Amino acid sequence: MPPSCVDTLYARADAPRGDFIFDERVARVFADMLARSVPGLAELVRLIGLLGARLVQPGTRVYDLGCSLGASSASILARLPPSLDDGDAAIRLYAVDRAPAMLDELRLRLDEPIQRGRLQPICADLADVAIADASLVVLNLTLQFLAPEQRLPLLQRIRAGLRPGGALILAEKVALGDDDALLTQVHADFKAAQGYSQLEIARKRAALEQVLIPDSMQTHQDRLQEAGFTRIEPFFQCLNFVGWVAR
Repeated sequence: MPPSCVDTLYARADAPRGDFIFDERVARVFADMLARSVPGLAELVRLIGLLGARLVQPGTRVYDLGCSLGASSASILARLPPSLDDGDAAIRLYAVDRAPAMLDELRLRLDEPIQRGRLQPICADLADVAIADASLVVLNLTLQFLAPEQRLPLLQRIRAGLRPGGALILAEKVALGDDDALLTQVHADFKAAQGYSQLEIARKRAALEQVLIPDSMQTHQDRLQEAGFTRIEPFFQCLNFVGWVAR
């Protein structure tokens, strides 16, 4: 696995302008960017792997939608027993992202499971991905980047593509609506404590403003119910980042 590059993207004189784009420059520093921007990220990814090991059914498909560099895929694969590697019991894990630069970086990081046939990267828009025979689907910090009107249709397609007993793991940055914005302010403090300057924080916030549109926790839960999920359990919260298991 290649070392992560330190994220100085928005500190530079030639910092990207306009909306945030998952291009080659972002892909090179994305692991560091996430670690320094998402509080509790390492624990969230670890829990996705532990949950996945419980939820994956032999001989089924797993989809990591909006996989970026494949951290969730790697976490799940690391915890699956060897019995799910071969034969009729083998699981097929599909890591899907529409950004070619992110998948290029994923291939460098996860070459071994790709070569062994445990992981198949797919470059595609999520609207074009057929979901079928799945025991687990992961949306880790992905739904927030889709247009709001596309979110329910995607969840409905996921629900329709799940086998009996299948599950969705959903993790998102949420809009808290707190009157004094305490947790939002602490999130900014968290990024500053990770070494980001106020200029970097402001520039990235502006770049993401029209790209990352969060929903409230209630909106997420109501939407999951509307999509047909009947058991929705929160398993993670750190400041304004929340994770659910929906079955």
